[in-house]
Amino acid sequence: MHIWDDYLYLEIIDPVTGENVPDGTFGEIVITTLVKEGAPLIRYRTHDISRIIPGECPCGSKYPRIDVIQGRSDDMMKIKGVNVFPKQIEEILALFPELSSEYQIRISHLDGKDTMRIYVETNGHVDFLDIAKRIAETVKSRIGFTPLVKVVELGVLPRSEKKSKRVIDERYD
Repeated sequence: MHIWDDYLYLEIIDPVTGENVPDGTFGEIVITTLVKEGAPLIRYRTHDISRIIPGECPCGSKYPRIDVIQGRSDDMMKIKGVNVFPKQIEEILALFPELSSEYQIRISHLDGKDTMRIYVETNGHVDFLDIAKRIAETVKSRIGFTPLVKVVELGVLPRSEKKSKRVIDERYD
């Protein structure tokens, strides 16, 4: 997406430190309006994670471009020094057709280190240990750490008529 930099001043910052990051590096989008007078935005933190794509656009436009939104900084979890977004886990779980769409992530602090447990649902027609191992290996290869994966039968995970709470952080309880 092109950003009209004559109307908006766009920054990408590290969501933790608030410092600007170089073009091409993912961070939180911060917007300052340049021409809006009635309700100006000054360094408005959107909490959306993206990056400025360096270089010229093949379409010929000289306006800067941002990449697809990767997630939100307020959803971000830090596990074993790695920034993780629930959307990343959801995309990995979607690779396994034998799983239902229900899942839950629990983060806890055990024996001096952070641990992520992923609970997934499936029907009883798969090898629970095998699929748990494959999910853990996929998370390790794509994100950089190995979670504990627990496979449960269909209907075990809580459901809600509203938005389901999929991430439970037990580190601060």
